[in-house]
Amino acid sequence: MTMIRAALVLTAAALLSACAGGDIVSRNALESSGLLSTKQVEGHAPVPLNPSYRVVDVKVEVPDVLTSSEQNGIKPRSDILWQEDPAGDRHAQVRALMTEALEEGVSDITGSRDVVLEVVMTRFHALTKRTRYSIGGEHEVWMFVAVRDARTGELLEPARRIGFDHRVSAEQALENEAQGLNQRLEITALVKDMIRQELTRPRDFLQG
Repeated sequence: MTMIRAALVLTAAALLSACAGGDIVSRNALESSGLLSTKQVEGHAPVPLNPSYRVVDVKVEVPDVLTSSEQNGIKPRSDILWQEDPAGDRHAQVRALMTEALEEGVSDITGSRDVVLEVVMTRFHALTKRTRYSIGGEHEVWMFVAVRDARTGELLEPARRIGFDHRVSAEQALENEAQGLNQRLEITALVKDMIRQELTRPRDFLQG
């Protein structure tokens, strides 16, 4: 029994340490979300090929099921790794950062249909100081995003997983810091570009 239990523990550890936005963590985060989990069963109209959106609200949830770490190692095993703000509620800090970044990213999308973005984070992994200034690493930011009609609440686009793994070398990090570009600004710029591209590209990819 001891050997079997040890094998199970090792298997679970391997699954939990899967790469960014792994299926298990993503599924748990989505299922635990009060924002999307109970609303996905609603019917939705066919997605238009060329929508004309204007985002009037962004709702971001960072589920409690996501783990966080304060370790200053190479790559702590956690869903949330954010240490650039003072010690505190990392979930709340990530929610605030992502809300601001997403709002900035959609601010210049001026369509005719008012919509709400519903976002559930599954991973937000920045870099520790040890990693940032020695070997560099990746900003790993993953989430589920759904689009709703702001007036009717109609689900226009069911939740889909989007995000990025963006490497920043130690040399680039030092250059950025010299120009006043910290991790917050790096990630904000990446999120803004990502959400603009996601909302302005043709929607035929959603028809499958």
